[in-house]
Amino acid sequence: MIYSNMKEGGRYAFDDKIALCLEYAASLNEATPCGKYELSESVYVNVMSYSPKPVTTAEAESHLIYADLQLVLDGAEFMGCPDALSVTPLHDYDAVNDIAVWKVGQQALLPLRKGDWAMFFPGELHAPSLKMQEGEVKKAVFKIRYDGKI
Repeated sequence: MIYSNMKEGGRYAFDDKIALCLEYAASLNEATPCGKYELSESVYVNVMSYSPKPVTTAEAESHLIYADLQLVLDGAEFMGCPDALSVTPLHDYDAVNDIAVWKVGQQALLPLRKGDWAMFFPGELHAPSLKMQEGEVKKAVFKIRYDGKI
């Protein structure tokens, strides 16, 4: 996992795919229309707006093929980082959508405010979109294909 802010620039651009995401992320803001944007054969981004969920209802997710780079464009939320020993499966792995869903036991909460981002590599548990304060959140979720090869 990487936890940073856009002010860090290219500090974490240690591979071409992450560099592409961070470069494109610099052009996004709260006015960017929601939708899916293809950046390359192995990278796309979903821009979305939503009301975060209560922390007590957190469900974790993990992926086998894609890494997630989640950037807050407006608002604030917590990103749950579950203790891997405290989760239990809620659903079998869905290969079509590359997602496994887990019931969360113990977790740390990372605050993500405007400009903050967190990246989770394949296999790393994360519980996104958790309520930190009142109001909507606008976020860009970059999906970076690694096929388990990082």
